[in-house]
Amino acid sequence: MSPAAPLSIRIRLVAAAALILIAFLSVTGLVLDRAFRTSIEDGAQEQLRLRVLGLLGTAELVDGILSLPPALPEPRFNQPGSGLYARLLDADGRPIWTSRSEASHADADDRGRVLEPGLSVFEAIGDDPIEPLYRSGFGVLWEGPAGDASYTLWVSTAQAPFDAEMRGFRRTLYTLLGGAGLALLLLQLGVLALALRPLGRVAREVVRIERGETARLEGAWPSELAGLTRSLNLLIDHERARQRRYRDTLDDLAHSLKTPLAILRNALSDADAHGLAEAEGQIERMDAIVGHHLQRASVGTNPLGGERTLVRTAVERIAGGLNRLHADKGLVIDVAVGSELAAAVDERDLYEILGNLLENACKYGTASVRIDAAAVPEGGGPHGDRPPLLLRVRVEDDGPGVPEDVRGHVLTRGARADTAKSGQGIGLAVVAELVAGYGGSLEIGESASLLGACVELLLPAAASALGQSASVRTSSERTEPPKSKWATKRMGRQQTAQSS
Repeated sequence: MSPAAPLSIRIRLVAAAALILIAFLSVTGLVLDRAFRTSIEDGAQEQLRLRVLGLLGTAELVDGILSLPPALPEPRFNQPGSGLYARLLDADGRPIWTSRSEASHADADDRGRVLEPGLSVFEAIGDDPIEPLYRSGFGVLWEGPAGDASYTLWVSTAQAPFDAEMRGFRRTLYTLLGGAGLALLLLQLGVLALALRPLGRVAREVVRIERGETARLEGAWPSELAGLTRSLNLLIDHERARQRRYRDTLDDLAHSLKTPLAILRNALSDADAHGLAEAEGQIERMDAIVGHHLQRASVGTNPLGGERTLVRTAVERIAGGLNRLHADKGLVIDVAVGSELAAAVDERDLYEILGNLLENACKYGTASVRIDAAAVPEGGGPHGDRPPLLLRVRVEDDGPGVPEDVRGHVLTRGARADTAKSGQGIGLAVVAELVAGYGGSLEIGESASLLGACVELLLPAAASALGQSASVRTSSERTEPPKSKWATKRMGRQQTAQSS
């Protein structure tokens, strides 16, 4: 059973905002309700205190006993059941005067409570048998002919008017808070829609990329999404580069097998032992080429590791294969490479680079091909006291050369300056990619001595023969003719690579 899909971000944010808003408005309503009730009770207390003082102002002694007039200026005291009551108690708590409104009001057990002189009390009586009341009492000490006497005056008022006012306030309060909450929720929805619009735009752009309508996530993005969109673009670019690398690898592989197949075809036409040995070597070489290109496709870049390859060894092996391949032309391949020069390039990649260049030179050259190499400082000029950091390699021929206006164009895949010759237009592109991978450079010009094409490379140089590293010495040991099958495979992989 598949798990349920998680709620959308919009629903989560709206739900969270609604819960927070409800909690806030509820607390706000409770606080305002409590504050208004307190205000009402304070108002009732103040009203009753003023009425107590007003009644005491009308009190007088009758036969030595404090009494109030039967009819009072406040009409509600004279009307039974009006909701406003007054009662005067003696020191023993017995009523000695009651307002006319009190006549129909039943006595409660606690109405006989006597207060100390000068003590003022306000309280709410919610369990009154007739109606809930607010009442205020005041204890007084009155001087009479027989001496001072203490009295307690109680004034009560019904809670109903105050409760009605409270209910009206609550209706208004909750209506306003509800309306404000709904308005804030709608506003929050609008804010969320505006805030989440970039996410919707990202989703739409991704759909457009899936449909092939656009290549990348274009445009400016908020800072919160800039990292995400940048990562998505990097992922898209990486995936497309990987697909392009696989496609190019298949082209490279097909191109790399052309020369071995041609050599194999020529070798098989010779049925003697030498021809069969050459055919076996070329088969091993094709196997090595397949493995090499598959490895390049998997890693995607050329390593700048500790591999060091002697240039002359590579050139001699490539030249030997090409001499056999182009024996009918009678080409002379002049190798002017010092035995101590080494390139800081993977052995297979150096054979790939030089094999392509020499194959092109042999294809377009008529009688002579020349390759020379020299160590130069990083600036590219003649080296003096500074140690050589770069290796300059020139491959020249006496062919028609490459026109100046197409020299940059022939470095792209599939581009060819001469369509009369067979080829796929891949060799120079492969060389350019490999050289660039090692931080080198490639330049196509005109040979000053042979008057044909001249391809000049700058590659990272390794230790010279005057200070060879162990890896260079290891490479020099591979100059001996291979005897084992594994060595034969290595030599086959190190011979002529690709033609354009």
